[in-house]
Amino acid sequence: MFSGPWLRYQPAAGVDRYLGGYVGVVLGWWNGAVEFSVDTEALRALTASFDGMAEYVGGDWRSVDFEHGVLTVARPLSLGGGVHRAEAVDGRYRIGWGLPWLAVDSRRCDSVAGGT
Repeated sequence: MFSGPWLRYQPAAGVDRYLGGYVGVVLGWWNGAVEFSVDTEALRALTASFDGMAEYVGGDWRSVDFEHGVLTVARPLSLGGGVHRAEAVDGRYRIGWGLPWLAVDSRRCDSVAGGT
């Protein structure tokens, strides 16, 4: 189960909870950050979460899209810029993108997306 620190909140001092968690399988590490794969259900929830953040901040912050089975991720200039297109491999999508994903306990997540 993975989530991001941007989804963490503390309902009480010292108690960490996450708005969303994504079931994933660790693939390895890239540039000090974990990379993992998710199924289509988790990917849809993940892109909806990123869309919600972009809408909150401003539409020009939209960086992730999932349409017709193809994931597109706009890379920041610090990672070379451009758009990365990814299709499923054995029904799973590679996630990471250099973000500081955290392994979390599913019981600490308000919602959980993805299968095993």
